[in-house]
Amino acid sequence: MGYSKGTLAGDFIEGVLSELNGAIAISVVENTAELSMDTYSVRDTFDPDVACANIIEVVKAQQQTIKALQLNETIKDLFITMDTQVHFVTMSKNGKALFYVVADSQGANLSIMRSIIRKYAKGI
Repeated sequence: MGYSKGTLAGDFIEGVLSELNGAIAISVVENTAELSMDTYSVRDTFDPDVACANIIEVVKAQQQTIKALQLNETIKDLFITMDTQVHFVTMSKNGKALFYVVADSQGANLSIMRSIIRKYAKGI
């Protein structure tokens, strides 16, 4: 699945792809409308739009938990580690976008992954 070059979301995807070893899928989601701004997957069997729709539900559930616990906190990052994949979700500083990156767990270093994503998310 391709992505749009020359857009903020496309530039994010291109930058992350250029530096992150083992990237499987990358998405930028407009947080309010919950719509993908742009997505990319290296695997035909991995649909980033389906993954985004479901990860948004995970983020909402975590936000409800924060509210139920009456915590004065906001979500910065979510990591989901699986046997073969690492899923990383982070919010833009202004809260308008959600960045979702999936990588192969064999090649993924979580600190490097976070650093790369934050580097390219600055413009959105």
